[in-house]
Amino acid sequence: MPNNHHENVVANVDIGVRFFKSAVTTSGYVPFHWHNSIELVCVFQGKLVFNLNGQTYEIGPRQFMVVSSSVIHSVTNDPNVALVLQVPLPYLAAYCRHPEELVFTVEVDQPAAYQQIVADFIQLDRLNHDQPEGYLFDFGATVLDLLKLVVTHFAHRGATTNELTSNLKELMVYINANYTTSLSTQRLADQFGYNPSYLSRMFKEQVGLTLTDYVYKVRLNNFYQDLLVTTIPIGTLFKKHGLTNVNMARTLFSQMYNCLPKQARQAYQRTHQTRP
Repeated sequence: MPNNHHENVVANVDIGVRFFKSAVTTSGYVPFHWHNSIELVCVFQGKLVFNLNGQTYEIGPRQFMVVSSSVIHSVTNDPNVALVLQVPLPYLAAYCRHPEELVFTVEVDQPAAYQQIVADFIQLDRLNHDQPEGYLFDFGATVLDLLKLVVTHFAHRGATTNELTSNLKELMVYINANYTTSLSTQRLADQFGYNPSYLSRMFKEQVGLTLTDYVYKVRLNNFYQDLLVTTIPIGTLFKKHGLTNVNMARTLFSQMYNCLPKQARQAYQRTHQTRP
């Protein structure tokens, strides 16, 4: 997870976009973050749950999601395989004015456009994998077809950021940097100059989680990353990541990852054992 929650997108395809296949073998949670690009995700196995603008969107096989530039979002996942296309705003600006104003709403009420976008994802994956002679011509043409469909069928003009959103981003950056310390609503309200009741209500309305729940999710996500790749005792990891109420932490961990910490570590070790 990036330390400041903001992810800069660096193109990995020579035409100026980033495209990759994500294969995740464990359940997980990516806390709230944002991109300087438009992000499109198409699932082919498993499930992803996006939380943005206080709403939850679940996508399964052969379904996709589009996240506007600078929009704060989190992702919860089951084991899954998905294709990800990240389009920097300057790339899209050559074809669409003010792409930073585009707000995307994906509904399956235009089945022809929807299915063509899924087909374009499949074509991008095939081209990227096989890389036949001159494949970048076809890759670029497919990206443009996909983006044209997304913009013309699933986008409208609106503001993706405002002063409230900027304040939320500052708050999330602070939580991410200080999640191991005591982060009561009162302390956070004092830090950012809010009334505690207003801060709690504003955060819940904008994010869809209580402030306390979000702090715990950040702690548990960092705990989970350490749990999988180290042999540090679980009790020590709880303390390291600010999870002082162990019973509550175990309960919330079980809700997030559908197992107890010890079971998660054992399952990861079984599937990642080094074979001679």
